[in-house]
Amino acid sequence: MRLALSLVPLAVLLSSQSAAFAAAPRIVKGPYVTAVSDTTADVRLELDAPAAVTLQVVRERAPATLRKVVDGASSTMHVVHLTGLDAGKPYIAGVSVGPAQGPVVAEVAFRTSVPADPNAGTHFIVYGDDRSDQETHAGVARLMGMIPSDFLVNTGDIVADGASSSDWQSFFDVEAPLLREHPLFLCIGNHELYDDEAGANFARYFGFAGPGGAPRPYGTERMGDVRFFFLNGMHDWSSGEERDWLEHELTHADGEPGLVWRIVVVHHGPWSSGPHGPNKRLVEAHIPDLLAAHKVDLVLSGHDHIYERGDASGLKYLISGGGGAPVYKLGTPTPTTRKAESSYHFVEVTTTANDLRIVAHRADGSILERCGFAKDKPWDCDTAPAAPRPTGAATQPPADPPAPSKSTSRCSVAAAGASGPRGAHGLGALVFPGILAAVLGFALARRRRG
Repeated sequence: MRLALSLVPLAVLLSSQSAAFAAAPRIVKGPYVTAVSDTTADVRLELDAPAAVTLQVVRERAPATLRKVVDGASSTMHVVHLTGLDAGKPYIAGVSVGPAQGPVVAEVAFRTSVPADPNAGTHFIVYGDDRSDQETHAGVARLMGMIPSDFLVNTGDIVADGASSSDWQSFFDVEAPLLREHPLFLCIGNHELYDDEAGANFARYFGFAGPGGAPRPYGTERMGDVRFFFLNGMHDWSSGEERDWLEHELTHADGEPGLVWRIVVVHHGPWSSGPHGPNKRLVEAHIPDLLAAHKVDLVLSGHDHIYERGDASGLKYLISGGGGAPVYKLGTPTPTTRKAESSYHFVEVTTTANDLRIVAHRADGSILERCGFAKDKPWDCDTAPAAPRPTGAATQPPADPPAPSKSTSRCSVAAAGASGPRGAHGLGALVFPGILAAVLGFALARRRRG
């Protein structure tokens, strides 16, 4: 009888432990890496229930560097700041849930930058406007993953509705394979602000550290020989905190050791031949003049769901808005346009101490164009600055977006092509005729990584 009495509490204890183990919080977003420098990195992840997390961080092929980093806060969202890393080295961070060093349930890989060496160069991929169509977004993301690159730069609008938890989850579900191996840097778009005017979800997942560590929707990152400036283009720029910050950061970058390239990333840029047209907020506030005065080399943007390459009085720009959302018809070409196309795509960028090269990839695996420029020189692939012929009927630019609300939270621009949510370049175009190029690219990527 005594034996039976002693076994009952033990059975209850084992049952409760099994239930607790089965109900352990799981990772629903990430892990993914942001804010990488030569010696630091931020690893972010979200759980489905509050808990602490532990990171086991090791430099690849250097087991002696293994160390444990604990974020003991019982929270669903974790941003773990890693310090004391070696410059230019590959790392793997394994994540376990709980304050103890339990089993690793997810991993993320990244490489720290080498900002002091202007000869190190960088290799990254630019894309954007991947909201609304998860299937097409996934097709573009798969091809991106076949191209060796150090990190990703997104021009914004990764969700249709900034307040929608399902939209954010869809983004992370689609990009999980990419984010396991590539840090992601992102500027805020107008759709991240729909129904979330303060940008709380953007700040949660991608916010840049401001004074005191509080997240904000703009910031700057140094990767190799490049300094990026990520801006919020969706507000008045005539004055204010962000303009003051930008002037200060551009001035600081003027004399930054080892810096070769200055690149601005803003969702709605100052120039476009697409239906949205130029960002009047930036133009009327003379932001292009400010960028030119500080020798900014390139402006990356999205908003119009097209590819466009241009030159505005020496300020070169790329529009990459073909990441998944329905593509737009091209509007009337502008004098700044050098190449434009309505298609799903992404752009591969490589920098060296002397030049910047781009390869624009269509989502069917074919090459849209190859181009580049030397420092302070024009695009080298243009025979003449003639504007391109529109691929579709011109579309009138929409009015400035209204204040966020449930009833006015979508862009009022027609997609290009035939009827259907994906237009003329939908998912069917992601397979042929470029499948051979995709397979060859995949093999080359694996060979380089190996």
